Amino acid sequence: MLTALTFALILTSAVVVHELAHFLAARSVGVAVRAFSVGIGPILARVKWRGTEWRLSLLPLGGYVDLPGMGARVDEDGTLHHPDEGMAKLRLLPKLWVLVAGVIANYVLGSVLLASAMTMQPGFREITGAQVVVEGSEIARVVPGSTAEALGIRGGDRILSVNGLADPGPDAVVDQVRGADRLDFVFLRDGERVELGTPWPPAGATRPAQLGVEIAAIIPPVGFWTALSESAAFGLRVVPEMVRGFVSGFGAAITGAENAEVAGPVGMVTMVSQATRVGLASVLLLAAVINFSLGVFNLLPIPGLDGGRMLLATVVAIRGRPFRPGQEEQFHFAGIVLVMALIVLVTFRELSALFKG
Repeated sequence: MLTALTFALILTSAVVVHELAHFLAARSVGVAVRAFSVGIGPILARVKWRGTEWRLSLLPLGGYVDLPGMGARVDEDGTLHHPDEGMAKLRLLPKLWVLVAGVIANYVLGSVLLASAMTMQPGFREITGAQVVVEGSEIARVVPGSTAEALGIRGGDRILSVNGLADPGPDAVVDQVRGADRLDFVFLRDGERVELGTPWPPAGATRPAQLGVEIAAIIPPVGFWTALSESAAFGLRVVPEMVRGFVSGFGAAITGAENAEVAGPVGMVTMVSQATRVGLASVLLLAAVINFSLGVFNLLPIPGLDGGRMLLATVVAIRGRPFRPGQEEQFHFAGIVLVMALIVLVTFRELSALFKG
């Protein structure tokens, strides 16, 4: 249940922020918005406010905005005409602003979420390519019945030195455990120095012997604004990589290759489940990645997506005349069918792998 709620919250917040940005951008250039919905599917509740119908829909898996001028105008006899209101009346740059606003919002939200995760877990800074300084290590957990427990090591002990090596990182401690003939620790516990030592490996044991501890790196905290600047730069750097990932992943899904890199609904739920077990920082990290991914995905020049709409709007501006009434809608419908087919295909492959595994 927790996984399902977390998944719904992450996905809905990402989509609602995306759509809210479209709403605000449209209003900023004088386009009235007919409807804004939190959730999709059957409408549970609605209220009219400031010219917009605000809706709460059944399925908490996203949201949408209804902008005038996004489709052909239909007469009572079924004749199609070019739209003559809202988005259709905008020049190219204001129209592109409305279309790209959702992508920008996901980028901003992703940067804030990643920065928040980094302030909680400074080690996450490595993801952005930042240089992470390890100031030492501490005992995260002692395995019951282990040599460490018998020696008197406790969870929370900070390792001041091991075999004379001051402020060792986790890797340095592991190296000593693997190769030393004796282990001499100096810990900081409740403000006091504690010295513990033992021949190694202990009597009756052979290498590689297990000490029975989990060691965590001590990393200095990072301020939110520093983390935000690193997150924002990271969000821009990963755009080309994400585009390549989407293209190669969908290509692999179509051809049946085993190296498909795109995660569908099943893969996303699995990642959310793993993140919720680790902790809030991991959930925020995953939410940031989903926001970055949603933004980049919508930038792809596929009809039906924001990038496809931007491409067609640019083509119309260059041509100097619109497509035939209803033709642009056909492009977008075909694009949406393609995207949905790819999602179904990826989901099928994920389910097949799940049942086989």
